[in-house]
Amino acid sequence: MKPSNLILSVMISVSFLACAQPEPRKPVQKRSGSFMENSAQRNKALYAKEEAEILNFIKTQDPLRTYRQSESGFWYALDLTGANTSATAKTGDTVIFSYSVYDLMRNELISAEENGWIEYQVDQSHQELISGVREGIKLTKSQDSMRLLVPSVMAYGYRGIPGVIQPNTPVLIDLKRQN
Repeated sequence: MKPSNLILSVMISVSFLACAQPEPRKPVQKRSGSFMENSAQRNKALYAKEEAEILNFIKTQDPLRTYRQSESGFWYALDLTGANTSATAKTGDTVIFSYSVYDLMRNELISAEENGWIEYQVDQSHQELISGVREGIKLTKSQDSMRLLVPSVMAYGYRGIPGVIQPNTPVLIDLKRQN
């Protein structure tokens, strides 16, 4: 066989081998999703524990108020001190309010003076308000006051505020709307 024929047959063989279909690589490690399932179970257990603490607070420490549970998962009691002629706050409305934060033992954690009066455009502002306050303000009318009992997931969460609020702490919020 001539050397040129040998080279030609080797090149044809290599080209056929190079055109073979690529085989996908198999994953080295399979994930089971157990981390997410365990996390969901921990969060459900934490919420159930905090819900029991909040219901106990309502029953033993604040039985004269009528609390309702919101669709979002916090409890609230409105003190209808305002004119009650205005509508509740809607998306885009600008409201002015102040609030103080307590633990469920009524220890003040953040005072209304520390927060000051807050001007907030409902669901339009990028202010850092906890979701319990953002949702609660929508239930108020001008001059209303309200008390919110907020589970940690809607308050300061698993981080808390270092040196002020412990992680996973449900809080009591007294909120006063000005306009």
